[in-house]
Amino acid sequence: MHFRIVHEFDIPLDAVELAVLSPNLIDRLAPRLPSIELVQQREHAMKNGKFERVWTYQANVKVPAFAQAYITREMLGWDEHSIYDLKTHTAKWKIVPKVKPAWRKFFNSSGTYELVPHKDGTRRVISGELELRVPVVRKVAERMILAEVKKTFEAEAATLRDMATLV
Repeated sequence: MHFRIVHEFDIPLDAVELAVLSPNLIDRLAPRLPSIELVQQREHAMKNGKFERVWTYQANVKVPAFAQAYITREMLGWDEHSIYDLKTHTAKWKIVPKVKPAWRKFFNSSGTYELVPHKDGTRRVISGELELRVPVVRKVAERMILAEVKKTFEAEAATLRDMATLV
């Protein structure tokens, strides 16, 4: 399943970018994620003009009754790895689920994140692929996961607006 999420900010690109790169972003974002019980920054480093970040998440969502026999609490955790290029204002990201390595072949999510000047502000474009390779519940599960992804990016957009407009 391909997805694209776009946010527009009436804030200059450099101010939005500083908020994206801030080590405090995660602390400001966490309270806005009610379905996430834990989000931590595991890596935050600048290397050769590229910003590398790893955030780890643990969701706290109600698993549908039909899936409770198959989905454990641990399966609701993941790491988000991203590498942001300061020159191009773009990042590549991927999600690594916290499941047994042999089970990771059943899930794939990766994409791009870009900041572009737009009118009197900045447009943020997140494009990605989300694929759950399980029979029967695939489409329903992908839609549920994507709904949570969208909520997270909406919360991040609100946090970036707050952080980029602080005086």
